[in-house]
Amino acid sequence: MPLKIALVNMPFGFHIYPSIQLGTLSTLLKSKGCEVKSHYLNLHFAHQLGLPIYNQLCEKRFLIGEWLFSHALFGENLKNKAYPENFAPHMEDVCQSIERPLDYLLDVKTKMVPEFLKWCRDAGNWGDFDVIGFSSTFNQNVASLTLAKMIKEKFPHVKILFGGSNFESEMGLEYFRVSPWIDYVIPGEAEDILPNFVNYLEKGGSVPKGVVYRRDDEVLYEEPDAMFGNFSDYAAPDYQDFFDQLREIDPESSLLENPVILYETARGCWWGEKHHCTFCGLNASTMKFRSKPMDQVHTDLAELSQKHDSFRFRLVDNILEMKYIDGVFGDLAEKNFDLQFFIEVKSNLTKKQIKTLAHGGAKVIQPGIESFSMNQLQEMDKGVRPLQNILCMKWSMYYGVEVNWNILIGFPGETNEDYRQQIDLIKLLFHLPPPECVGDLWLERFSPYFMRP
Repeated sequence: MPLKIALVNMPFGFHIYPSIQLGTLSTLLKSKGCEVKSHYLNLHFAHQLGLPIYNQLCEKRFLIGEWLFSHALFGENLKNKAYPENFAPHMEDVCQSIERPLDYLLDVKTKMVPEFLKWCRDAGNWGDFDVIGFSSTFNQNVASLTLAKMIKEKFPHVKILFGGSNFESEMGLEYFRVSPWIDYVIPGEAEDILPNFVNYLEKGGSVPKGVVYRRDDEVLYEEPDAMFGNFSDYAAPDYQDFFDQLREIDPESSLLENPVILYETARGCWWGEKHHCTFCGLNASTMKFRSKPMDQVHTDLAELSQKHDSFRFRLVDNILEMKYIDGVFGDLAEKNFDLQFFIEVKSNLTKKQIKTLAHGGAKVIQPGIESFSMNQLQEMDKGVRPLQNILCMKWSMYYGVEVNWNILIGFPGETNEDYRQQIDLIKLLFHLPPPECVGDLWLERFSPYFMRP
């Protein structure tokens, strides 16, 4: 009998497109003969809460989503009660964004969320599965941990597996240690680990390298021979369950028409391999840059576009492979493919490169423009000059490409003069698009600032 595996996407995962984590693992596990069902429980909660409010909460980065789900897991302890007061400015910002008072959020936390979690536990036929896997990213931790605990209490024979960026490296080991209802954690890239893990569950033997597990209450983990695979032979993600479930919940949803499709052409960061941006906490153990062959990218894009009747793609790569500019986007332009892309790039693009991207379908780029101060850019180790940032915006605007960018402040070594220069400069850039926001530097785990304070 093939293994039956459930994959779960909890709030506050974005409701506007499917999870590339679940889609990627679904494709892989099905190729190994497993029966796989992806459960997009975030869709149910989003529609219950209301899509505008849910979307606003997804965008907030100070753990509001974790707090809203904390009551069911931790109860009303003193720290939990003090959260709104300790983070009063952030709570005020959230309340203004959703046009609701704080009492509304407290009702969501203490009434709506517990009822939702009970519904999730009772409506999923979880006892029919051999393994239930949770992928946790950003504000999905507490919701995922809580439902996993509830399922384990009701169906103790089911194996609970966790992974995702919230469980990367030592974080995964610690969450596993304090969450005894979790049976296994994969604290890194899963594609090369899961086939061995499936084989272990089916045939027994030793727990494979790269999987955290318990023996006699001792947490055990042996690092895999390689922390990541070559990535080049990973197939296109499977998103069918997302669209089937969205269609059941909201048959008239606008997200079903020309939906945004997430796709990954590369992993790691080719710039970070040489110069890790000092504030960036991405790629804890997987910085090495790996990209798919260009012919596979073309094949995957065509397959996903046709299957889901969409021409809108969001590339989730940390940074675009430079050879793709001509090899992928140049080819798309030459063949008149009518696709549209959001991509993350480095801001030192040339006019010719931006033109090629635009003609190949790049509609929105995020070039990592965080400052116009040379001193600050050097402190960030961005490897660009202020003029390159300006030219990136200039030529993007010229060729009809929207630029998403922001200004970061609060870096070590910055001076008042850095801001005076930028204020004077910005007066001359009134014809270019403004930043989306001005944000304070925050300390991210695995960033150079964190690792080498």
